[in-house]
Amino acid sequence: MWAVTGWAAATWLRVTLTLAALLGALWLVLGTGSGWFWAAVVGAVLVEYRATRALAAEWGAEARYWWWWTR
Repeated sequence: MWAVTGWAAATWLRVTLTLAALLGALWLVLGTGSGWFWAAVVGAVLVEYRATRALAAEWGAEARYWWWWTR
């Protein structure tokens, strides 16, 4: 169970840091006055939301498998 928790946390951190780096680069290139920057922010929020939900679902499925009463 701890292996899956570590994997989910590491995957979430990689996704979050990658999105933050991409948005940081876009901020430097486009600035906050650009509509494209804000569209990218909305897209990054949606990607983060979907990735977090998928990782939580994966972790939850694994947690249900490893609880003591399922053995």
